[in-house]
Amino acid sequence: MANHYADHYLEVFRIAQLTGEIMLKNGAETYRVEDTITRILRTTGFAQIEAFTTLTGITISLGDPSIMPITSVKRVQNRSNHLRKVEMANDISRKFVGGQLSTEEALRMLENINTHPFVYPRSVVVPVCAMACGCFCILFGGNIRDFLATILVGTLYGCFTILTDRLAAISFIKDLLCSALIGFFSLLLTHVIPLAEHMDLVIAGSIMPLVPGLAITNAIRDTLYGDYLSGLARALEACITAIVIAGGASIVIRGYEAIYHLSLAQTTTEPWLQDPAGSFFQWSLGIQLVASFFSALSFCLFLNVSRKHLLYCGLCGVVCWFFYQLGLYWNLGSLLATFFATFLTSFLAGRLAYLRRAPATVFFAAAIINPVPGYGMYRFMFHLIGQEYATAGIVGIETLECAALIAIAIALQYSIRSVWTQWRTKRISG
Repeated sequence: MANHYADHYLEVFRIAQLTGEIMLKNGAETYRVEDTITRILRTTGFAQIEAFTTLTGITISLGDPSIMPITSVKRVQNRSNHLRKVEMANDISRKFVGGQLSTEEALRMLENINTHPFVYPRSVVVPVCAMACGCFCILFGGNIRDFLATILVGTLYGCFTILTDRLAAISFIKDLLCSALIGFFSLLLTHVIPLAEHMDLVIAGSIMPLVPGLAITNAIRDTLYGDYLSGLARALEACITAIVIAGGASIVIRGYEAIYHLSLAQTTTEPWLQDPAGSFFQWSLGIQLVASFFSALSFCLFLNVSRKHLLYCGLCGVVCWFFYQLGLYWNLGSLLATFFATFLTSFLAGRLAYLRRAPATVFFAAAIINPVPGYGMYRFMFHLIGQEYATAGIVGIETLECAALIAIAIALQYSIRSVWTQWRTKRISG
């Protein structure tokens, strides 16, 4: 009987460890991993329950005066962005804690999640990648020629990622190669084959699927929940990734300038199908809203979000871009418009996460991806590599301000929601 009891709590310990491992290596926030592990271990009724998680490992301790305590350290080296697995593991943990699953059933389901890829077919990924790049180009101000060129570049980029998916290389190297490839073909389709008009917009739209939107979201949310170590680590990871992504294309362009003694200065764009003196509702707004829907939806598909949430992810993208354009129409400026749009859309993202019973990261990533300053990151690296330090400094400060305002908007929304929840709880209990 004693052995059976020991086997049971060891199985619960294994469930907690495997659940945490699946969630951490597939893109969950560290505070969510710790909370899930703790909830599972509480089903044992033991007095000592501890869970400590970093980006690269999980430490779990379980003990009680009646037994010998056990502690486990699990290192997580390979991490990816797979929010569907995070959602599935989280759902299994809820059912197990609620008594709807036995230990044997929970372990079997978790092992299936850990070994099964659960990814979208390649026949879907490549066209979606192309469409996402084209839609981001539209949001940055590209015209129909830029859109078509970006579609071609996005298709080549999607094929390249599939070919290199199984290569055991550092993710930063893959990002650098993808960015350099994007820069080369953007240059080709602009200055050799004159399909596109604005090379910088083709590059900016094409690199957006590489932008670490999930790392940015998790960095903000981990910091808000008091996990400053993981929040800082994720922020640093996002910054390095963004620099590598923007730098790869910039190196190609600056190298072409040096070889052929040309100057490929950043070009200005004319408002496409937009009358500056007209009303807010114009054809250009409708086109951008459609583009914002597909860009947010496609980005979440890259994160392997479950298909049942994709339409809601697209909705977050549309709402955010609508408020952003409304802020510009009210002459708030791009920075305040970004803050205004992110702040309002984050309430929608939080509500959708509650109603859809999905990790909030799914909808927050969709909400912030369109206003993320991907174009600014590319321009910063372009001027920096070209030793135009004054211009690079100005662009870099603007980019950091935009990213900071996105973080502040989410933090403010979280604070308001927490205060409202506490006030409502006290009112009901009183």
